[in-house]
Amino acid sequence: MNDFLESRICRLTCVAPVHIGSGQVLKSFEYLYDKDRRQVYFLNEGKWAQFLAGNKLLDEFTAILGRKSNFSRINIWQWLQDKGFSAEACDGFIKRKAALKAELSDEKGTLNDISTGICDGSGKLYVPGSSIKGMLRTGIIFHLLENSPRMKNLFYRKLRDSLHANDRKCDLRGLSDKLENSFLECKDESNNVKKLLAGLRAGDALAEDGAVFDSVILQRTYGTTYGGRKKEFEKKLDVFWECIPAGSEFMLQISLDKAMLHKIGIGSIEEIFGYCRSFMQRGLHLQEKVFGRNYGALFDEAQGADCFLGAGTGFLQKSLWLSLFADAGEAMRELRGFLDQSFRIHRHREQDKAISPRTIKLAVSGRQKQMMGLCKLEVIS
Repeated sequence: MNDFLESRICRLTCVAPVHIGSGQVLKSFEYLYDKDRRQVYFLNEGKWAQFLAGNKLLDEFTAILGRKSNFSRINIWQWLQDKGFSAEACDGFIKRKAALKAELSDEKGTLNDISTGICDGSGKLYVPGSSIKGMLRTGIIFHLLENSPRMKNLFYRKLRDSLHANDRKCDLRGLSDKLENSFLECKDESNNVKKLLAGLRAGDALAEDGAVFDSVILQRTYGTTYGGRKKEFEKKLDVFWECIPAGSEFMLQISLDKAMLHKIGIGSIEEIFGYCRSFMQRGLHLQEKVFGRNYGALFDEAQGADCFLGAGTGFLQKSLWLSLFADAGEAMRELRGFLDQSFRIHRHREQDKAISPRTIKLAVSGRQKQMMGLCKLEVIS
């Protein structure tokens, strides 16, 4: 370590399941689902095609797809078993496997589309450095806002204008860019704009050598304050995610250019982790007032985490808009109105009675429930 650059090895622990999407969504004929073993097998496409061709099954497989309008009803694993192929015979074209943790009815023989997790070249799930840096950036901006009442009030007024603009979403995107640029840009002696966060680098978080874990398949689930006539307060969507399982550990390197980040008062990586934790706590505090009675154990567990990562963590853990309001009641009214206008079919006007947005995002594995995306960050060396 020198006086200008701080580079540290850090550990990222997934306290709860984490979904970092690869952008690929697989239909039921693009993976194998073993209902008896509750396993999902992802295919090496090239070897899968060779297997079908080598066993003269390609035409029949293509014909099956042509006869089915609803791919979610196709169970290719069962088709292979009916053809007499053992599990061992399939090993050659299986790239990796995942344990199904979603609770499905006994009648359902297939899953729906699965959003896969991002993997390295060997097929292991990891957390990209870009996702980590984005989370760190949010924590930093939150800290700077909390310590700059003038700027916070300025952007509060801009936010109110954007929420009532004709093109709200476009205005909010522009406001988000202005907020980041105001805090994280400066000009050098030649009047050139410099991006201060260029001085913060986060590497990919990879599992340690020898560490082995299978991913898990979870169904997207959320808890709500509105149960409807049936009083069902937990809603399950027909969306399945491949997730990093709770307890998984990764190592990464984070580097800090002290000269650049000193301009905004940042002196260490530990400080940035603290900012992220403070931002997380702000969102949790609001949610606990509403959901704490039913999900108190989840909020207790969250105290052992420092941040949320990945998809399914919720609006409050990704957006700084709530932080700009000094009055919680006003924040609720403004966000409720925005959501009602932007997502009319979701019936926010009727359902956002206690909190806005109105859901807590859950990772449900059997009887175990956790908040989706909880992570812990530690500096190791």
